[in-house]
Amino acid sequence: MNVFIRNAKDSDAAYIVSCLKKLAEFEKLEDVCNITPEALLKIMHEENGLSVSIAEADGKPVGIMTYYFYKIATFSGKRVMYIEDIFIEENFRRNGIGSIFFDKAKKLCAEKNCSRLEWKCLDWNSNARRFYEKIGGKVSSDEWLTYTIEM
Repeated sequence: MNVFIRNAKDSDAAYIVSCLKKLAEFEKLEDVCNITPEALLKIMHEENGLSVSIAEADGKPVGIMTYYFYKIATFSGKRVMYIEDIFIEENFRRNGIGSIFFDKAKKLCAEKNCSRLEWKCLDWNSNARRFYEKIGGKVSSDEWLTYTIEM
């Protein structure tokens, strides 16, 4: 299988949204996933907005990685890359596409002189956790807890 990673185009918006909805269903969060292609394009075109990479296998889109860069990481004076979502179509999992996405992310971090790459994983997603540990990902042990306020 020939896999290629490319930057998303506006014409990919419907595919990206379909992947986000599949991911939300897997994460049992489909009730909060109401993004539209129009809303996606708006945040993709904002300054420092959402970026999306598309994985293609033999010319067909088979997955996405959404990410953005923190404007400021004050202690280091460098940026931080945050991966918001990775989704790979079920029939294409376990073919190295996740590793290719992370290789792309590491390359982007180096190009932007980032201090680190961050992402989150649900604690019950054991397959993802095993993969992240295999590629060198570590659970944060810095005693910082992530809090959220839903708006």
